[in-house]
Amino acid sequence: MLRDLNTALTLSLTDIVERWWSDKAAQFPKRMPLELIEEGLLQYVEHQSAAGALPQYTERKGSWRPDFLVEDIQCADGTVYENFRITEINARFPFNAFMHAVFGHTALEDKGMARYGLVPATTPMKVVDGLFTLFRRDRPLHLLKGEEPGVDFYMFVEAVRCRTGSAPRVIGPSDLRLVMNEKRKTGYMLCALFKGPTCNVAPPVDSSVFLTDDGELVEEIFQVGLELHQRELVGLSLDMLRELCKLCFNDLRTIFLVHDKRMLGIIKQELQNQVMRGVLNQQQAAILDQKHPDVRQNFLLKATRGGKGDGIVFGDEMTHEEWIAALQRQVAPELGLDKACVVQRRIIPRRYDMVLKASGGKVQYPLIGTYLTVNGAYLGLGGWRSSNDRICTHQIVCTELFANKTVSNIMQPLSELLSVTIKPSKAQGEISFDPEIDAEGHPSAIYHLD
Repeated sequence: MLRDLNTALTLSLTDIVERWWSDKAAQFPKRMPLELIEEGLLQYVEHQSAAGALPQYTERKGSWRPDFLVEDIQCADGTVYENFRITEINARFPFNAFMHAVFGHTALEDKGMARYGLVPATTPMKVVDGLFTLFRRDRPLHLLKGEEPGVDFYMFVEAVRCRTGSAPRVIGPSDLRLVMNEKRKTGYMLCALFKGPTCNVAPPVDSSVFLTDDGELVEEIFQVGLELHQRELVGLSLDMLRELCKLCFNDLRTIFLVHDKRMLGIIKQELQNQVMRGVLNQQQAAILDQKHPDVRQNFLLKATRGGKGDGIVFGDEMTHEEWIAALQRQVAPELGLDKACVVQRRIIPRRYDMVLKASGGKVQYPLIGTYLTVNGAYLGLGGWRSSNDRICTHQIVCTELFANKTVSNIMQPLSELLSVTIKPSKAQGEISFDPEIDAEGHPSAIYHLD
């Protein structure tokens, strides 16, 4: 089940992140080098965490959104089962895909799916409640937003306003101010330009607004969520970054380490060590480490810090000489992280019969799924994406359903609720999940890292 995968993944990742600097023998910084300013910042976070000024990583993991593809695995007896394989962990932006899942599932519930015997793969309120555990509701909330369009971001702002009666302050990097304060250990207090409350929304009663010596009206930042690309973060001054790292609820260790595409390789390398130390049991390690017989035959290059399919190059689209040259560039010492890539096995996805248009024409497309987690807690599935392109960034439905038996039991009634038709067949290319059912009525399957 995805819950089992998430438990194993969370245990492994948390162990690695917490040992990143302290485990000298593991040499993590050499195996996955970062920019110097990033390493210095994360070392500062490590020292602050060890001193008790910052939470341990196990207490502040933030929100992750692992993506997975579904592939066919053929057993020795000839039977074929679906395998869900994680391709990357998205963790730069704390709200992406979360609110789409909330509203999509809510719409399906309102549509009356229960009368067809269907249950949602995700409980909408559980996702919202999970996001609200990221911050304290008794303090003003700032959200620092940069270039990312972030549709879910504004959905979350509205959700906070509706639930608390006070909208978060949305600010940009240019709004940040460092104000001298001799009472603070660092000598600074992080503030933002005060823009006044949103229309018809009362300002937080405990906000701290004052005039600086420069005559600017600013408000102290007590907690902040970051919606910035890595390059936008490192573009800030070091003193400002040090103040931000103490106040941001999506931890910088998540942004710079967990989101990095190289981390999946680090996990695979650490599994046996983690079993020996009791971090994982053998079953959890097996969940994260299924081997594939063709692992060295088909590869692609993927940008270590990208997202949304940016920077993916398939090996079969290059000549042998181009492929070797591309690999050699990756080991060049002068290569910056903005151009660095990981080599990842190309997954041949299973294709499913779907109806995507009102005309009723049937197509066979692969499905790309994602699941949602906050501070290590599994919240449910997000939206499915599908297209006939090799790189898919299009979300075809806002959500997805699991029957209270198996996905293959979701028949014609689903077509009345969604634009996707799922047929009851075990034939190749049509939806047919492993018929194992858990105690909550969800179908099980087998999930592994790439």
